[in-house]
Amino acid sequence: MPQSLQDVLDLFDVQDLGGASYRGAQPVDDVPRVRVFGGQVVAQAMAAAARTVSGRLLHSLHASFLRPGNPAVPLRYEVTSLREGRTFSTRRVTTVQGDVVVMEAMASFIEPIAGDDYQQPMPLVTPPEALPTLDEQLAPYIDEGYAELARLKLFEMRYIDPPPRVAVDAGVPEEAVCRVWFRVESAPPRALLTDPMLAQCLLGYVSDWTILDPVQVGVGKTWQSMETMASLDHTMWFHRPVDFSDWLLYDQRAPSAIGGRGLASGLIYNRSGELVCTVTQEGYLGRRR
Repeated sequence: MPQSLQDVLDLFDVQDLGGASYRGAQPVDDVPRVRVFGGQVVAQAMAAAARTVSGRLLHSLHASFLRPGNPAVPLRYEVTSLREGRTFSTRRVTTVQGDVVVMEAMASFIEPIAGDDYQQPMPLVTPPEALPTLDEQLAPYIDEGYAELARLKLFEMRYIDPPPRVAVDAGVPEEAVCRVWFRVESAPPRALLTDPMLAQCLLGYVSDWTILDPVQVGVGKTWQSMETMASLDHTMWFHRPVDFSDWLLYDQRAPSAIGGRGLASGLIYNRSGELVCTVTQEGYLGRRR
């Protein structure tokens, strides 16, 4: 996994190969991976699509994961312009390794316009300063590798509801909910605070870390006890500017899990209570594909 926040941000600096084709680097790993992290592919696809659009910001991304990516092989992002309208620009991004298609995504960008304003209010939750760290919550499971996993994420996380491993020991709850505060562990570089697209890419990256947590809570199993758990698709709608200078709240819920599939949704709020982004993902919980 990347060793610093800057290592993560560098992944979004995709290389222009010409002809609306871009190369996405792989992180230098000290922990072996069997497949590419889905959030990385999503974020690099966003970055590649944005290279072909001027003066407009991403407002939605719909991605379908078709095959697991090989972490030892660079990713190539082929961008196709489907629409260039007065208000919207639409791009299709095909992610490939060699001749293998890893992901297909549709990205839509919008010209800044004035309009009516409404949002679902942020829930009343415990502030992050009053919550234990993830390391503290997972300390009893250090022999299972969970404490080490917490340190790999490069984001400080404070769970309001018990994280999946703790929740499993407590029994299946009535509602599959997993709310978590998160922020970057180190001081955010200036570019992250001044470049809206870079901030969107980072949110795309981190949004995939915990989105299936409520599914694990709902079925009473963690990913380590399943034969496999993988993302099938990932959708994001960006509502308001992303600000990594403070904590963000990820309100995640799982309305259903059945037939080897689990559906999760998440609302991401900033510390001021503004709804920044909506995320949905369906995960595969069955036998190895």
